Amino acid sequence: MDNHRIQLISTVITRLPLKPSHICLFKAFYEVANNWISISELAYRIQDDESSMSGILGSLGNRINQTEGIERPYDGYGLLMAWETYHDELHYRGLPELRTVIERFPVLQNTLNLSVDEIHRLHKDGLAIF
Repeated sequence: MDNHRIQLISTVITRLPLKPSHICLFKAFYEVANNWISISELAYRIQDDESSMSGILGSLGNRINQTEGIERPYDGYGLLMAWETYHDELHYRGLPELRTVIERFPVLQNTLNLSVDEIHRLHKDGLAIF
């Protein structure tokens, strides 16, 4: 386990309230554990369309890159996940360090137990984690 990555992920998650779309993305990764998930399945799980995924991932990458102390090789959403192409479709996998960080913040872990609709309704202004 990469302790430096864990610290950076903790900083990224706590520095600003998390957007509902990012919470839902974390929920999907947490539910599939360390397994790979296709972009279409990811979009389905977070109840968004596949075309919106680039915006969600892009805003997450911006959040990461605008966090003090983030530099290569940890920049972009590669801090939190791996991706590969299988059968002409992107597949993603949340890294074990992301799961570790989620489990260190009970408010986030408990929020992931909510439905996607409840996450959007209850945390439309974001979820502050301290």
